[in-house]
Amino acid sequence: MWNISKNSLYLSLCAFVFSVSVHSDVAEGLLWRVQLPKQAVSYVFGTIHVDDKRVKKLSVRVKSRFNEAKTLCLEILPNRETQVSIGLAMLLSKPNSLDQILGEKLFNRLSLSLNKIGMGPVQATHLKPWAAMMLLSRPKGHGGYALDEQLYHWAKYQYKEVCALETLQEQLAVFDQLSNKDQISLLVDTLDNLPMLHEMHEQLIQTYLTGNLDEIYQQSMELQTADHDLSQRLKDTLIDQRNIRMFNRLQPILNKGRSFIAVGALHLPGKKGLLNLLREQGYIVSPAGIAVNPW
Repeated sequence: MWNISKNSLYLSLCAFVFSVSVHSDVAEGLLWRVQLPKQAVSYVFGTIHVDDKRVKKLSVRVKSRFNEAKTLCLEILPNRETQVSIGLAMLLSKPNSLDQILGEKLFNRLSLSLNKIGMGPVQATHLKPWAAMMLLSRPKGHGGYALDEQLYHWAKYQYKEVCALETLQEQLAVFDQLSNKDQISLLVDTLDNLPMLHEMHEQLIQTYLTGNLDEIYQQSMELQTADHDLSQRLKDTLIDQRNIRMFNRLQPILNKGRSFIAVGALHLPGKKGLLNLLREQGYIVSPAGIAVNPW
């Protein structure tokens, strides 16, 4: 959750996750108060997994609710162990090699594009197809932390308890379970649309900055590919199934109260989104800007 062609933009919204007017601070439509009657309040915040100073300029209310929380819970913990594990998970097991999987023509085309971001062909032969696609489609970094990482380091500095709603293995299984055919389809789609990546990344960020979850949800629903079946399967595994898993793990954290839960913004809206799942379970879910009794 995401990152871009129609296929890989969808992955960006979902896995590594947004025109319109832009607010000076990250809009507060992304911050939601969640509680059971007579229990302490927690807050759910929609994030985007990019390193961009605009998305890290949080509003005063978001910062205040974060500072007041005793616990920060993210999709996964972006610690050193996770970073190393991600790097290893992107590699093919021996004796497999990407040039053999893709064939000479497609691999040479991929190598030319990877070379522009500093990866040589020998290194590229060790990548899984989905990993090569992710490397090509990720936004250019600015030498800092993504929003989720920033929140994590703030929490560690404030000696908050930190927790994760998923394991890294659960997240990566979404990609590893795709057939080579599906992975190659995503990779080719990304290569075909490389010239449009910057524009797509900017659109992603601009939509996120509005804080309008309805628009974020609608934009994601419009992202269909030529392979409709693959699009539906990606939506189900990247969003719907993970929402249920995160919802189940959220409940004891919310029942404890005074938690700040930060997950990709696309996990919040929609009938199968976290906010609606929480409402159906009896939680009071309301925009953070509506005045209620404080913690």
